[in-house]
Amino acid sequence: MKQPIPRFFGVIKKGVLDIVDHEKESIKRWYGTFKDGTKIDIIIRKHSSKRTNQQNRYYWGTVIPILAEYFGHDNAEDMHEDLKQKFNPIESKVTPGEKIGGTTTTMSTIDFFSAEDSYIERICRWASMEYSIYIPPPKKVE
Repeated sequence: MKQPIPRFFGVIKKGVLDIVDHEKESIKRWYGTFKDGTKIDIIIRKHSSKRTNQQNRYYWGTVIPILAEYFGHDNAEDMHEDLKQKFNPIESKVTPGEKIGGTTTTMSTIDFFSAEDSYIERICRWASMEYSIYIPPPKKVE
């Protein structure tokens, strides 16, 4: 049976890797399972977590319907496409120079919702400032 691949978390603080004590203990337990002389891979990459179901429900159940009704869209997907083009534009690979809406499915929790300048925050701020549309904040989104 293939051994599971562990995942540990740390934070860079002032240029130094900070790993909490319980993570250090877990790391020791994992590398302790290998024989002396075993070569291992250590991979460091930016932490990314997919957005939560609650965030998706807020976006598709509150933000999209309010804006779709205001702008006269018959379906939510059309409104979503318009928002992607405005707030997550990428250059078309088919027609260079043309901007199309980039995917939101690969956005992290922070980029999609939690950051001050997140995708949803920019949409809500734009709707409020440009069109006086009030989009109520979520009751609880993790």
